[in-house]
Amino acid sequence: MKIQIISNLFSPDELAGASLFTDLALYLRDAGHDVRVTTTFSYYPAWKRTPEDEGIGVRDETFQRIPVRRLSMHVPQRPTGKGRMLSDLSFFWSLLRHGRFRGWRPDVVLTALPMLSQCVVQRFLYPFRGVPRLIIVQDFVVEAALELGILRMPGAAGLLHFIQRWALRSAQTIATISPIMLEKLKSQVGADRRLLFIPNWIHQSLQAEIDNQQASAPSRRQLRLFYAGNLGVKQGLPDFLSQFRAAQISEIGWKLDIFGGGGEVSKIRDAAADIPGVSLGGVLDESNYVAGLLSTSACLVTQRSGVGANFLPSKLLPALATATPVLAVCDTSSPLAAEVMAGGFGEVVNPRDPDALRVCLARWSKHPEILQQMSEKARQRATKYHREAVLPQYEAELRHLVLQPVDINNQVEI
Repeated sequence: MKIQIISNLFSPDELAGASLFTDLALYLRDAGHDVRVTTTFSYYPAWKRTPEDEGIGVRDETFQRIPVRRLSMHVPQRPTGKGRMLSDLSFFWSLLRHGRFRGWRPDVVLTALPMLSQCVVQRFLYPFRGVPRLIIVQDFVVEAALELGILRMPGAAGLLHFIQRWALRSAQTIATISPIMLEKLKSQVGADRRLLFIPNWIHQSLQAEIDNQQASAPSRRQLRLFYAGNLGVKQGLPDFLSQFRAAQISEIGWKLDIFGGGGEVSKIRDAAADIPGVSLGGVLDESNYVAGLLSTSACLVTQRSGVGANFLPSKLLPALATATPVLAVCDTSSPLAAEVMAGGFGEVVNPRDPDALRVCLARWSKHPEILQQMSEKARQRATKYHREAVLPQYEAELRHLVLQPVDINNQVEI
């Protein structure tokens, strides 16, 4: 198959979908397919282009034998709601003008939400050529932006919801990464599209690093929480730090290590300044990330209250892959809470309940065997997310799309 992947995040970007879509491209290449990637210039999670990329509109290059076309996209100095909208609009325009590879027509196109522009543009890239499309919903971007106050545009909610639905319906198949998100997708898109639950996966380079370190990993440090990843609004870390302070967690001996980058770095730095036992660091490379997980008592995964069923944090999977217990600070109705409770590899604490946080960590202190049991359950749950279990599902779905006739008259309906 000739497969075009359109993703704003791709190597050498780090975190979020960058590692996943890079790994998916490599998997499909190794399976013998003709894979090409359309993306932008590296900017994540720093939200800053490198100096050598400044001023370049289009660049064609090769990544591990995969042709890659990089297109210009506006990157705001601060990832505010309006700044993200400008990014989306600029990427849409770049994709519309330069998103196709000259002399090459894909059999199928794969892209993802939360970058709304790369989903909307599917309506126009190959409008009358019968090219089927698969969209992966990693994040309901409109709901997340509106509900968390990232985007404040009175009266625009209806229009944005319409655009998101219209963009998603440009695909013959829409997949998403949790059962709860699938139910939400069904309610939004309608019954005339093929809707699937396919989870995210533990990508190849991460698993290789874990295998390399696991045999000689040191004993886990006691009374230590580890957070590494994006420091954005959705994660709600400033709120968690207030909860950590109010619960006086440092008084019962627990320490918290935070590593990462993103739009909330300055707020997190200010919030952590006067809290004993909290340390901050930058984005970790994969080796140090794995070492941190293998040596900590538990992995902290946070979601800001009110985020709903809009996303499932990607940092959950490395925790499972390293058999690290999880402290999930999130609403109990969220996909994250559902996964932690179903797998039994951690505990869920309400983001607005300092007493519950203190009780949980005090219990773990007194009964370390609880963490040992959770570690074993994390190891067992990780098999669900192995690369070999997940990526063949995507390959099979892409084949299915190529073999099915495409209704060209349904390519640009409103």
